Amino acid sequence: MRLRRVVLTCVFGALAVTAGALLAWAVVQTWHFLSDAPGDFWAIAFLALVADLTVFGGDPRTSALTRTPLSACFAFAIFAMWGPAPAIVVQTCAASVSAWRQALTPLRGMFLVSRLIVAFAAAELTAYLILGDRPITQPGVGLDGRDMMAFIPPMVTWLVVSFGLGVLIRGIWRSSLRAAMFGIQNDILSTAVALLVVSPLLTTISGWWTAMIVIPVLVLNQVLRDEVSSQERLRREPVTGLLNRSGLLYRLGALTAGDTTGSAGPRSIAIVFVNAYAALTVSHNLGRGVYEDMIAAAGERLKTVFGDNQVGRLGGEGFVIMLPDLTTGQALEQADLAVRVLEPAIYVEGIPFGVDPTAGVAIFPQHGRDLTTLIGNAELAVADAHRGARRAALYARNASDTAQYRLDILADLSAELTGKSIRNGLSVLYQPQVDLATGRPVGVEALVRWTHPVWGPVPTGDLISAIESSQIMQLLTRRVVREATTQLAAWNEAGTPMRVSVNVSMNDLRTDVLPDILRAALATTKIQPEQLTVEITEGAVITDLPRIGLTARAITALGIGLSLDDFGTGYASLQQLRRLPLTEVKIDRAYVADIVTNPASQAIIRSLHELSQALGLTVVAEGIEDEATAAALSRLPGMIGQGWLFGRPMPPAELEHWLRERGGCEILPLA
Repeated sequence: MRLRRVVLTCVFGALAVTAGALLAWAVVQTWHFLSDAPGDFWAIAFLALVADLTVFGGDPRTSALTRTPLSACFAFAIFAMWGPAPAIVVQTCAASVSAWRQALTPLRGMFLVSRLIVAFAAAELTAYLILGDRPITQPGVGLDGRDMMAFIPPMVTWLVVSFGLGVLIRGIWRSSLRAAMFGIQNDILSTAVALLVVSPLLTTISGWWTAMIVIPVLVLNQVLRDEVSSQERLRREPVTGLLNRSGLLYRLGALTAGDTTGSAGPRSIAIVFVNAYAALTVSHNLGRGVYEDMIAAAGERLKTVFGDNQVGRLGGEGFVIMLPDLTTGQALEQADLAVRVLEPAIYVEGIPFGVDPTAGVAIFPQHGRDLTTLIGNAELAVADAHRGARRAALYARNASDTAQYRLDILADLSAELTGKSIRNGLSVLYQPQVDLATGRPVGVEALVRWTHPVWGPVPTGDLISAIESSQIMQLLTRRVVREATTQLAAWNEAGTPMRVSVNVSMNDLRTDVLPDILRAALATTKIQPEQLTVEITEGAVITDLPRIGLTARAITALGIGLSLDDFGTGYASLQQLRRLPLTEVKIDRAYVADIVTNPASQAIIRSLHELSQALGLTVVAEGIEDEATAAALSRLPGMIGQGWLFGRPMPPAELEHWLRERGGCEILPLA
């Protein structure tokens, strides 16, 4: 990259110096000419300036480095009739107008003017070598075939030098001349036709009558520009005016067009996805109007920093920034910049709002060759950055592997739960719970296990994280409840009644379906409601307490117990404990594991036990794996224990044998 910059600077510097010298020569030569310049010259010179208030040609995919202003036709007519000096002066003035009209940067504007000046100098050299005398034609004189043939050699030279310089600069920057040439064919063709048709006609019509040629050309050009503007509007989304999916696809196609797999390889393009997490909360709490104002303001900030044609939005709270020719480190720096741009409060109706931005980066072509894949991988990087509390992160391939792994889990488990697969890898195991004071079993927890035909046993954490946000979770809950209650009924008939705890997900608690599932299971199996306990996690409690509270009360109204799992991990408050109709709490294994050696854990468990007993709740300690831990916990009255010390999760037949060795199960009354 540094070498390319050095080479580019040298080439551009040489071009600028050459063009500057030629312009100085042309000004000196033209100064004497202007004192008695004919009216025909002034007419064409004026129309050249007017013509460049609009832009001729210019495929939107093509860089301004090769775009040709309409004034070139008029300057070439001046070149044919009065020589290179006045043509260079007029072209310089008109091209400066064109650069302003196209909103080019000063550097790009200087390059546009320089390449046109050098092109006219090269055309003059060709004319001198081939024709030997000047001018090519006289103003107002009709052209014959010989005159037209005289136009062609200097015109070809002008086209080759003008466009060749543009391609050279682009090729140096992109390290690929073939890629630099892609997309300029339309510009070359339209410019050649205009020069060959318009310039000779301008030389045959005297004075201001030349405007009769210009007017239809300008009208046609305006029609083409309107068409381009219409297409551009279709590539913008309405709320922010940023590029939509169509616009981003077009932009990616423009940036990657002509890429080859040569020594330099395809062009590197960074896709930065910035997620404004807090905007969705604003939408939920304050309405769509404030949300859209907030998103529009965020988009305007990004557009100001990165450019109108670099930033897009696909809907929602995500922005896409497309940045070509960056290294991985530079891409991460730009992603960090995007986050810092959005971090200051956005004011809507005088009220400050934070957007909580996080960014992810995917690089073309390493991380994908199509827009959907690139944005998807950038979103995975956003999630990775959010989990790590970082501003920005680069896509890591294992994130994609994890996403695909979860999709495969969803698809295969869905097939099994809906009966579309003949495999039966899903099972429910049961882990015993014992009264620590007496050692008697008092219940079991139903734990789902799934053995995939290819991967083998799927870790429970992977299984739940993959399906908890989909409807598959509800199907799984229905299956586990059905199997657990059916097994309870079988144990009742065998004379070994017990209590079973079943875990449910956060999404199960947000609907009215779970109480219906439980009601149907009780009616079908004829078990007693107090034999069943539903476990919910503290994390689920804080997400939507009013909705979960309704579901919880509907569950306990059936006579079923309600247990709060992972108690003490820091989510639940006393207020939440008071508002939920709990019958049991389960102290998290994080406190249980080191109760023997850690006085802080001892104090926490003692406090949680006292609080629970004061609320009339049964207390279960999870994760007991040794006798010392069990002995320490047994000193707390009424404590129930669960862990590998007493038994691992077992299939029903093995659990029945385990229970017979211990004299059966004692069902404690619900708290």
